[in-house]
Amino acid sequence: MRKILQLVLVLCGLIFYDMPLNAQQRTVTGTVVSGVDNTPLTGVTVSVKGTNTITQTDANGKFSITANTGQSLQFTYVGFTLQEIVVGSDNLINVTLAQDQGTLSDVVVVGYGTQRRGNLTGAVTSVDMSTLDSRPIADAGRGLQGVVPGLSVRIPSGEVGSDPLMRIRGFVGSIEGSSAPLILVDNVEIPSIQMVNPNDIETITVLKDAAASSIYGSKAAFGVILITTKKGSRTEGATLNYSNNFSFQKPAKEIEIAGIDGLQYTLDAHNNMKQSGPAGGFWRINQESLDKAREWQEKYGNTVKWNDPVVYGRDWIFDGTDKYGYRIYDPVAAMVRENAFTQNHNVSVNGRSGGTRYNASVGYLGQQGMMKPATHDDFTRYTANLGVSTKVTDAVTVRGSILYSDRTKRYANSITGFGADPWLYIYRWSRLFPTGVLENGEEIRDPYWDTKNAHTATLGQKYNNLSIGTTIDIMKNWNVVADYTFDRRDELLSSGVPERTAREPWYTPVLRKDESGNQIYVDEEGNPTETGGIPAYQFPLVNYIQKTSSNVFRSTFSEQRHTVNAYSTYNLNLNSDHQFKFMLGTNMVAGKWSSHTSRRTELINNDNPQFPFGVGTETSSGDANWDGLVGYFGRINYAFNNKYLLEGNLRYDGTSKFPEHVRWKWYPSFS
Repeated sequence: MRKILQLVLVLCGLIFYDMPLNAQQRTVTGTVVSGVDNTPLTGVTVSVKGTNTITQTDANGKFSITANTGQSLQFTYVGFTLQEIVVGSDNLINVTLAQDQGTLSDVVVVGYGTQRRGNLTGAVTSVDMSTLDSRPIADAGRGLQGVVPGLSVRIPSGEVGSDPLMRIRGFVGSIEGSSAPLILVDNVEIPSIQMVNPNDIETITVLKDAAASSIYGSKAAFGVILITTKKGSRTEGATLNYSNNFSFQKPAKEIEIAGIDGLQYTLDAHNNMKQSGPAGGFWRINQESLDKAREWQEKYGNTVKWNDPVVYGRDWIFDGTDKYGYRIYDPVAAMVRENAFTQNHNVSVNGRSGGTRYNASVGYLGQQGMMKPATHDDFTRYTANLGVSTKVTDAVTVRGSILYSDRTKRYANSITGFGADPWLYIYRWSRLFPTGVLENGEEIRDPYWDTKNAHTATLGQKYNNLSIGTTIDIMKNWNVVADYTFDRRDELLSSGVPERTAREPWYTPVLRKDESGNQIYVDEEGNPTETGGIPAYQFPLVNYIQKTSSNVFRSTFSEQRHTVNAYSTYNLNLNSDHQFKFMLGTNMVAGKWSSHTSRRTELINNDNPQFPFGVGTETSSGDANWDGLVGYFGRINYAFNNKYLLEGNLRYDGTSKFPEHVRWKWYPSFS
């Protein structure tokens, strides 16, 4: 026993000895410069090792980060070796990064070709794919968050299946058009990065300035994200891979919404502005009701659950003019699912046999959303990818690939407008608004009710990509690359709006009466009384969606495109000091699309929105169009002694989308 007691005392001593060390948190600042020319480095990733604390250096190479004494700071930057520094007693740490000589010879995918990393002159970032492999991500866009300097990735909402908003160097761009970067998979444009399984990606390169992206013309005005898919192994043999990921998602931090303190703030602001009457909007606040709210918390705060029915007299009163609430409701508990399950499965075969390389894979992603009351809130994606290339002769290589993506998103369709963004009303409304509760056994109109009773909307999106191509090596330093791709995109949106009636908690309440029409009276706890008490009120019953407004809706969109890319590259080396690279090519895209929408009103079956169950007015509309683009481009690279670099790009584009006098334009760049 003595030894055990001594051991416990020693452990406790170590714990208490360690606490002051960990408590010595400090803000560390400094500057990061290049070891080559001592210039400040912008966009260096500075992180506290083993934690999620991360920042980047600014335009002057300066950084600021919070860390504990004894923790290690990691400094990483493309083309430079990683450096670790232990935080000591000094709050100022200046860092000089050494150039990684090994990365200078790495090959980076650029527009219509590749370049040695050391010969890049434009703003080009090649993504380290190991950073994506280590993340349980739904799509490559989310995986790029915080990975590429200058690339902003923002998730617009908590909805699963929503496309990440990606912008290169800021979200301000075209007023009328999109300011999103051009996304290319194997030099073919795709409408969404979610169509590509991250496990099928071999490389990702981000072209961030005009010098790097002008080779793609006007579509690249806001940068380019180049994605290449896996083509097979470079070594003999085959490899079978299976990977999975199971996770539960929850809010990153507790969602705290003002309760009593929010009511106090509202009343104080009202009094400070010397406004007359009670504070608040649909639900009023005065000093008496605020005191009652505090009493309610002391008396019922630990016994009344968030979803217990609302009771007149106990939870709220009506003085003949205004409603006053005492009870504080919990919209977070009503609306937000605590744990949303996600699973991801991927199977691939990758290999090489002689001159033939191949890669085949299938993937499945299933995500549950955070919308608690929705009947269905989920996102599924099935992907398949097949790529084969073979050397027919020493000079000729042929290849073919198939890319398939099938995405389905299910969510609650809006009944009264809340469903468009029901999360908004968690913050917009005071917590005096009843949320997720019943009144006398009847539902109340609120975001919970809207989401729970809405029809499930289903958005199905399918994408097919078929590609064939060849590479002809005319000489050792001269080749021709040609590819043809046919891709098709189909979308189907199905939704409906049912007939719905609920109690209205916003406006003037009505007297509550029994089945015989007699007035009901209640005491201060809301219990009906035989004699005495106060007249009971209830929220009025409102038919929000009438039968004539109920409807079923369908919309379809279909697009087909043909893409041809052909270019030739010639390398010329004049002794070891002068290196030239010439590239000339063409890009042609032709496509057509069509759309159709239909709606029929007066559903006779509220639970099954189908066109045969609509007996009212039917309306429909549609559209169709085509477009084409032809581009001619070229590039010249020159390197003197692998030290002085020059690059020139020129593209001449013509598109059917512009009127004749501006249809053809030149897009030059030099760096």
